[in-house]
Amino acid sequence: MADMVARTLRITSPPDTVDTVHSAIESIWAVVPDVHPTDRMSVETAVIELTANVIQYANRGNPVSFALTIVVYDERIEATLSDGGEVDDVGLHSRGMPEPMAEHGRGIPMIQALVDSVEHRRVEGFNHWTLVRAREASRDVLTPARGLPSVSISGVIDEMARQRALEGLAILDTLPEERFDRVTRLAQQLFGVTGSAINLIDRDRQWSKSMVGPFGTEVRRESSACAITIESDDTLVVADLTVAPGFESIAIPGAFEFYAGHPLYAPGGERIGSFCVYDAKPRHFGEREAAMLRDLAAWVQQELSVSQELSRAAEVQQGLLPQQLLSMPGWDIAGMCLPARAVGGDFYDWYPVGEGAAFTLADTMGKGIGAAIIAATVRAVLRSAARFGDVAGAVDAAAASLTGDLDSTGLFVTLFHGRLDMDSGELTFVDAGHGLTFIARVDGTVDRLKSTSPPLGVDIETEWIPQTVTIEPGDALISVSDGVLDLYDGVPEALESVTTITMLADSAAEIVEAMRTRARGIAPDDVTVLVVRRDA
Repeated sequence: MADMVARTLRITSPPDTVDTVHSAIESIWAVVPDVHPTDRMSVETAVIELTANVIQYANRGNPVSFALTIVVYDERIEATLSDGGEVDDVGLHSRGMPEPMAEHGRGIPMIQALVDSVEHRRVEGFNHWTLVRAREASRDVLTPARGLPSVSISGVIDEMARQRALEGLAILDTLPEERFDRVTRLAQQLFGVTGSAINLIDRDRQWSKSMVGPFGTEVRRESSACAITIESDDTLVVADLTVAPGFESIAIPGAFEFYAGHPLYAPGGERIGSFCVYDAKPRHFGEREAAMLRDLAAWVQQELSVSQELSRAAEVQQGLLPQQLLSMPGWDIAGMCLPARAVGGDFYDWYPVGEGAAFTLADTMGKGIGAAIIAATVRAVLRSAARFGDVAGAVDAAAASLTGDLDSTGLFVTLFHGRLDMDSGELTFVDAGHGLTFIARVDGTVDRLKSTSPPLGVDIETEWIPQTVTIEPGDALISVSDGVLDLYDGVPEALESVTTITMLADSAAEIVEAMRTRARGIAPDDVTVLVVRRDA
């Protein structure tokens, strides 16, 4: 059972249908043309029938996502379909073919008639259906294959856990990072090889978080040596790919003939990728070199652990942003915060106060964990002081609480904090060195709100002077962080563009979404936007 061909397909219905599955199965038969026509017809019919049943019943007719894995061994074919739908006892062993005129109930009996074994297991909230059919060439007339147990179901479940662990790191398709790139550069120089890479194995592809060498960042999984590396915990060294059994199809003569890789792990121990080096020609790689490779892999592993911690911190930080809209008839409110890194020093906030609400946008002059901690502290202090109904007093409390931290870290915080009376539209606010808040008036004019105080952390003796402005029907208040300025050529163009978007948009959410689209993928700094719009 050494030789096998495996394919995994991720399906979401709708829009995917059984036609998607049919096409996937056809691609497998193209790779293994020696499969007997009877096997093809039986397996394909059974899988299509199972797919139709899952689509129809797994979530009681609601949309459903599932994964289909088909493995072709020398002597058998196995298909495993895993879905997250709710299912009662399927009664595999008590089902029989229904009456000829019956409208339902033929699916499972038909599947059982087409294959040698049908298994159903529910593990970790997922249904795993496995169909097994012995290939015609290996069938023994004297020993029927009925009841043939699966050998791939545990592997499929492990693969699903591995995939969830990889996705949980939130690192796939992220931008290059110097902390990873320095390791691959060092490895290339240390071993004198063509290239080095940090490769992560996704469902059907290998994706490189860091790559030094002539290859691209993505290849098919079946063409990946790292996909073989993650099959065990050992370091994989292949001195000559062109002659090593099982690696001939992966080798690229004159470009990729040597490979050495060590697995990388998710926090739960799942093997998710490999740190590897490769060369254009065969070469010797002794235990000393293998030990150095493992040391570098441990370095990468540490950085992946940091990524996991940052990912969790990002979830917490996003969770601190307003999750619900305020109940303010006649007002339309929206906001967004896009950190340049996993976490950032910006935040926006809103919450009810009296007959209106308090609004805040703050920008810590810094990035990363330190700035995020400062931002969270500012948010907490402002919220705790809201009960006093004093805008200047709330800002003063935040400044006093952060004096020591800001002084020791060398950071400071620009801040716009205001309290809005929803009936009159009167906004009382303090602008602490921010200066990036303005009101787009319904008549097309723009009032930029002035900053009369320095940022928090600059002068402990600052007296916070509140200002008052009225948001009239049809007006919109927009406050942005300085990351928005980086999306344009300077402050005037930025404010003009944001004003234009505001005038053309039909809602606060539309303004925010336009800014999100502008910032996505190009913003070098945290980008935060708060919009408070009064109905005309």
